[in-house]
Amino acid sequence: MIEIRVPGSTSNLGAGFDTLGLALRVYLKVRVEKLNASATAHQVTVEGVDASLIPSDESNLIVRAMHFAGEREGIAVPKVRLWIENHIPVARGLGGSGAAIVAGLTAFEAMTGRVLGEEKLLAYAYALEGHADNVTPSVVGSLVLTCQTEDGKVRYLQAEWPRELKIVAVVPNVPLATAAARSILPERIPLQDVVFNLQRAALFWPALVHRRFELVREAMRDRVHQPYRQSLVPGLTEVLQLRDVDGLVGVALSGAGPTVIALASSNFQKIAEELSACFERNGVSAETLILDVDTTGRTVSRSEIEEET
Repeated sequence: MIEIRVPGSTSNLGAGFDTLGLALRVYLKVRVEKLNASATAHQVTVEGVDASLIPSDESNLIVRAMHFAGEREGIAVPKVRLWIENHIPVARGLGGSGAAIVAGLTAFEAMTGRVLGEEKLLAYAYALEGHADNVTPSVVGSLVLTCQTEDGKVRYLQAEWPRELKIVAVVPNVPLATAAARSILPERIPLQDVVFNLQRAALFWPALVHRRFELVREAMRDRVHQPYRQSLVPGLTEVLQLRDVDGLVGVALSGAGPTVIALASSNFQKIAEELSACFERNGVSAETLILDVDTTGRTVSRSEIEEET
């Protein structure tokens, strides 16, 4: 039996729309074993966070990713048993779908013996997910800057994350499908807003590397996607305007939302309370997670259950 662990992620980080991603220490864990040749269907068991929202049949995204790779590689995927232990809130902008895709492609490798290699695995993940800024950190860990080439390849650079910064994630109890959050974006962006974002996205990475955290706050301001998505979640406008809390470095919508993330150097619980209060004043309850950055990405190991038998 093989055990796969894939971190969730946050993406965009403000101005870095569809380019910046960060792996988080909140995980999707999957144990997978091959069934005997007489099996006619996959067996899927799901537990953990939002388990009722995760399909336990052939429509499960992990299963679909396995078959996608099989079709691309011309290999029949064997029937498998999956035990899924999920800790990533579903449809909340913390990379749950990306993690599931990475887990499925990794399971394909483990069950077929076909090693995809990082370049092909990222290309398949991008084809399934539609953007690479969350799947890439789930594969390699840490902070990544991604770019997709015209032929579907994913190119990225990885940076070391400042150890003193944690991620405070505030998860409002309002599911928001990525498709809905995407559809609200305009087809055309004013030139001055594009320039505004380019300046800040370019500033974000070096500001982090040089520990210029006072610049990070400015670098996380956005005019490309967050202003249009504020209407989708009550309280979001107030959250994104939060300032002047000790230890708060910057605030941004996580992925397509509705989760909001704060980069923080201290005072983590107070920051979580302040962000939650913004939602609560608008009639929305929220849960908080104080997270470190995952620097490893996906891992694969032999399950202890197999070793004990």
